[in-house]
Amino acid sequence: MNSVHNRLRNILFDLIFFMISFCVSALAQGDDIVHRSFPHPLNATMAIPDPVGSYNIRLNGFRQVHNSEASYDVSGHLSYGMFEWGGIHVRSLGVRTTPLTEVIGMVGLWRNARKTQGISLLSIVGFPTGKKEEGEHYGRSYLAGLTARFVHEDIIINDIILHYDFTAKHYIAETGSVLRIREGLFSTLDVRGTFGSDPPNISILTSIKSQIASGLFIALGYHGPATSGRTFTHQILVQIELGSH
Repeated sequence: MNSVHNRLRNILFDLIFFMISFCVSALAQGDDIVHRSFPHPLNATMAIPDPVGSYNIRLNGFRQVHNSEASYDVSGHLSYGMFEWGGIHVRSLGVRTTPLTEVIGMVGLWRNARKTQGISLLSIVGFPTGKKEEGEHYGRSYLAGLTARFVHEDIIINDIILHYDFTAKHYIAETGSVLRIREGLFSTLDVRGTFGSDPPNISILTSIKSQIASGLFIALGYHGPATSGRTFTHQILVQIELGSH
């Protein structure tokens, strides 16, 4: 069984590094892209720093089902463009269900002329902000890794985040994609996976996001696990996003 998990993990890492290589290739060709306002994915963090003076607030309410038991929770993401070279985000994946708040620091390593694409260095400190259940590892955590963003002809934005959790001793791979269906209507896809000594834990979060005013979006999403390793059966999310660019 461990050999199967190792093969799956190696295949996924190869895929991630291939995607990052593709990103770097696309970044070199993407300076002429005309970039209009896009929303963010539901939970994935950005892969490049926010422009100075801009902000983004994402607030989620969701219903989580686990072993036929339902619970309700809130989560969110706050970011602000503080410096030309980087910035700080704050993220919660669930006040009750994931009692850990992440402070995310980001330093831009390279960006194109329009600052719509780039590669960044990421560091995260997680602080326990709730009661830890038996078997959970939600103590203070430290993570570091790399991120990359590429866009294609003002149609799709892709963020890729790969980092290592020094506390839990596992890798976390995360992607966040936003596809423009038509003006004011978007589809988002977040994929998140943890890989280490335990079986892989991969989940997929999809949503439809609609712009209802300048800088204001609402979304309806579905989050479900794609592997046998799971902490919930599924989640239904409603999000309000407010931001400026």
